[in-house]
Amino acid sequence: MLENMMARMLLRAGYRSRSLTTNVRQFRAAAKEIEELVATTPEPALRGRRPVAPLPGVTAVMRGWSAFMTIDHVNGVHEAMLELIPQLEAGRQPDIGDISRFDHPGECGPEVMPRFRDLAARVAGLPQSYAFNGHGTFLHPIFGRLNSRGAYALLAFHLRLHVPHVRHSVEVNART
Repeated sequence: MLENMMARMLLRAGYRSRSLTTNVRQFRAAAKEIEELVATTPEPALRGRRPVAPLPGVTAVMRGWSAFMTIDHVNGVHEAMLELIPQLEAGRQPDIGDISRFDHPGECGPEVMPRFRDLAARVAGLPQSYAFNGHGTFLHPIFGRLNSRGAYALLAFHLRLHVPHVRHSVEVNART
């Protein structure tokens, strides 16, 4: 419970209070960092599943993911949020379902990267399509009730959370 409260405070203070332009810049920088890590790392290290040390926001299950599995997880979250934001902007109150569905990526490889690039470009372009002032909300089990603006901030927050996860996975698995 305390961890959820801290996460909510971080999202609200650190991301929702920033401008959409800042969130887009943060999101793009995180996507670029993942791209660079993948481009400069041999594939075996990107597929490796040696556990990383505990990191903020990385569950015990996630610690054993490969870098590619983490990217696949991010892709699933991006797809879901790209479907959710138009509903929120239209004033709907969607149920996001069980978020643990994103915690079970299968073994994967470089095939996740074209999808990552496409989804990242679509997420970064959302502020050109939406005003982020819709009255719809959804209940996130960790971050509480969020509107479209909060959902967009969550996208930047989430991707930035997984950059160290990918980096540490690469570092641990490059040593083998």
